[in-house]
Amino acid sequence: MRVLVTGATGRYGYAAALALVETAADVTALVRDPGATAATDLEKRGVRLARGRRDQLDHVEDALADADGLFLAVGGPGANARTTADRAETLVRAADRTDATVVHASLVNADVRPGVPFVDVRGWIDADLVSRSVTHVSLRPGIPLDAFERARDAVAAECRVPFPLDGHARVPLIDPRDVGRAAAAAFTDERPPDGERLPVVSGAYSLYDVADALEAVLDRSIEADPQGPTAAPRSLTAFYRWANEGALLGVDTDALAARYDVDPAPITDYFARAGWT
Repeated sequence: MRVLVTGATGRYGYAAALALVETAADVTALVRDPGATAATDLEKRGVRLARGRRDQLDHVEDALADADGLFLAVGGPGANARTTADRAETLVRAADRTDATVVHASLVNADVRPGVPFVDVRGWIDADLVSRSVTHVSLRPGIPLDAFERARDAVAAECRVPFPLDGHARVPLIDPRDVGRAAAAAFTDERPPDGERLPVVSGAYSLYDVADALEAVLDRSIEADPQGPTAAPRSLTAFYRWANEGALLGVDTDALAARYDVDPAPITDYFARAGWT
């Protein structure tokens, strides 16, 4: 299996590239700057680098020429919305023209199109893949657990975990590495994907649940500090407002295991692995 990974220096692309290498897949990462730290790290781990831009059709098609599959990831909330949309359109067109199988890193309930640009574009990508009859699967992570890294200092110094959730709110959480594992399983499965929409979540948690998980890992009392969506970075305020309303709930958390036999790890595993101990 030969796979081109886009967004390889970002959260999910990086995880997918490493997970694919572990399956002995032939992995190439499309990167703008081969000298970037994440890119050189991937190269040391067995990932080939192809220099190019996700919004340039010839760059993507050239990199896809010898590939069987495309891991499709676009920019996060801080990226320019127009640039992200251009990248998305280019990647889908390239996959269509080269007959590559696509694994898309989408988002839970992206089809709703809530008016949050980085969510809407993922819903648009999924719809475009369907309209072009591209062989694909849409992996739909919840909120990545590395979002809590912003709270690490407060946890260490003040034994509290501040986060832009309301006290009653529950949201699905996921370790980004599990998205990589799911992508590797999708590419290496004998059955071709059939446009499935697969939530990739460990479960739904309140901030109080996260505090309990940190207590278990750190072996000391940790207090939840729910701050509401206005405490989020400006690029994420609308997203967390949407999430606080329960918009990310109601998904089939067993679908991924049923399709690819991948069970996301408990959230305590992330905090232990990420050095919170």
